[in-house]
Amino acid sequence: MGYLAILAGTFLVMFLGWLWFHPKVMGKAWMEGAGLTDKDMENPNPLIIVGALLMAAVVSYAMSRYAGHTEEGMHQFVHGMYHGFMPAILYVAPVLVSKSLFEQKSLSFILITVSYWVLAFTLMGGVVYALTPLPVTTG
Repeated sequence: MGYLAILAGTFLVMFLGWLWFHPKVMGKAWMEGAGLTDKDMENPNPLIIVGALLMAAVVSYAMSRYAGHTEEGMHQFVHGMYHGFMPAILYVAPVLVSKSLFEQKSLSFILITVSYWVLAFTLMGGVVYALTPLPVTTG
């Protein structure tokens, strides 16, 4: 198991979230779609950050469980991006869209949230796969 890969994937998702949801990037539109104000965001509850960090670590760990194999002719980063992108599109995106539709969220909110998670899973997969040591083969 590559602990460095798991940590890198975890912190990548957190950094990407900080950047993506920054008010000068997608943050203002996302806040509006979520029904939040600047005042709501002034003093974030530390438990939210800790919970998000733990959940990112769980996903990074889960991705690392499959990262020890290779695909002939494919760079590990690209291979990992594929293995991050597919579950994001096939599992994460449909769940988030369905949830957001029932919550009557705006289209912009849905697109911002889903595109973040697709990008996050894709990049996390690339980083985790690239940093996970491959098994040593003999022969």
